[in-house]
Amino acid sequence: SDTEVCLAVQNAFARDWLCSNYLKLIEQAAKGALGGERNVVIEVDAELACGRVRPESSDQSFGDGSQAGATQTNGSTRGTASAGASIGAAPSSRPGSAAPGAPGGQNSQGANLPALVYSDSVLAPRSLLGPSDFSLNNLYRFENFVVGPCNRFAHAAAVGVSESPGRVYNPFFLHGGVGLGKTHLLQSLCAALLDRDPTTRILYLSCETFVNHFISALENGDLSAFRNKYRNVDVLVVDDIHMLANKERTQEEFFNTFNTLFNAGKQIVLSSDSSPKEIPALQERLVSRFKWGLVTEIEKPCYETRMAILRRKGRARGRELPDDVACLIAENIDTNIRELEGAVTRVLGYATLNHLEVTVDLVRKVLVDVFATRKGVPSMDDVLKIVTSHFNVRVADLQSKRRTNAIAHPRQVGMYLARRITRHSLEEIGRFFGGRDHSTVLYAIEKVEETMRSDERFRAMVVTFLDRLGRNPA
Repeated sequence: SDTEVCLAVQNAFARDWLCSNYLKLIEQAAKGALGGERNVVIEVDAELACGRVRPESSDQSFGDGSQAGATQTNGSTRGTASAGASIGAAPSSRPGSAAPGAPGGQNSQGANLPALVYSDSVLAPRSLLGPSDFSLNNLYRFENFVVGPCNRFAHAAAVGVSESPGRVYNPFFLHGGVGLGKTHLLQSLCAALLDRDPTTRILYLSCETFVNHFISALENGDLSAFRNKYRNVDVLVVDDIHMLANKERTQEEFFNTFNTLFNAGKQIVLSSDSSPKEIPALQERLVSRFKWGLVTEIEKPCYETRMAILRRKGRARGRELPDDVACLIAENIDTNIRELEGAVTRVLGYATLNHLEVTVDLVRKVLVDVFATRKGVPSMDDVLKIVTSHFNVRVADLQSKRRTNAIAHPRQVGMYLARRITRHSLEEIGRFFGGRDHSTVLYAIEKVEETMRSDERFRAMVVTFLDRLGRNPA
């Protein structure tokens, strides 16, 4: 508008980082580009930040999920989406914006500005049905999903559902902890379905919304409209289905909705933080139906998967992470993919702003708060520091093919400590020590334990190491 520039960003971290580090520069840029002072407002709206325009539609009816809130301008469909009251005018009225499909725009001073393109391929009908809680993120596609031992089966199952909805795995029940990729797979599945058939009617919402809609329908005496809304779809995707726990009346309604869709050959996709049988106070008949199709779990990412994720996230941001940097982050952040992505964003953002090389020391500085929260859970880096310092060897020596006692002995101690105080598997520990297999690691552990039983001095040394690492021996 004449007084304000509102920018949409994908998450709160981006908003806070920009406000803390870039607000003055953005205000200066806005003044130069638009020819006057503007108050810069930064809001979180993941959909607008991804370049997607959300068609407005009523929660009371589906329509076709596509044309509500859209107008025809110069033959192109343009949405009238808004990120909030402060967004102001539609894109076409913003200074410097271009008509759909135009190569670029000019501001009042004639400076070239990037084009704002709203193509029909981004808008409906390739979209979710109106009452959906979620909008599809263009980055959440199967081709962008890093596949590893922890999620390979879940990924293959989601692909299978997208290729044959309602036939191969119905229902498809996906469960796992926070930040492990459930949302990525669910959105990829929906996107793949719409790629194959843009008219597919997909309702994607949280279980909490289902509960709230059901309660409202009961209060308003409008159960028929509620049932028509949820049962007149091709694919029903419900996130956090464990929220049904202890809600007997809602469970009954969902049971009937489930049966209607299943008998009609419609696809049902559910996600939860636990398996069906572990959801408390869930009716046995619902547990049974949830297990009719395919129940699969996404596990915590193993070391190799975390490394692959870090490398891909770095490349996506235009900067390759050095191996030692990726190793350090992967060792210290081992439970949550979102934390891995956030760590990459922080490190690369800090390095870019300050024109610095991405090094291990830089990572320790930038992620000091992240690593501090894991105090008491030592990493492989801590093990290597103790071993190399005490035995006066290099990490390269421990990872080499050399088998002299001066190297083999510290290597075996390192393997033993790694097994005792980290979450790494035998295979992962072997990779840290020069790509050795699990049998070699197992032999090293047994050798150290045998020596500890016969040599009190050696045992005292190992116990000291464990104490320093914060993990006493059993």
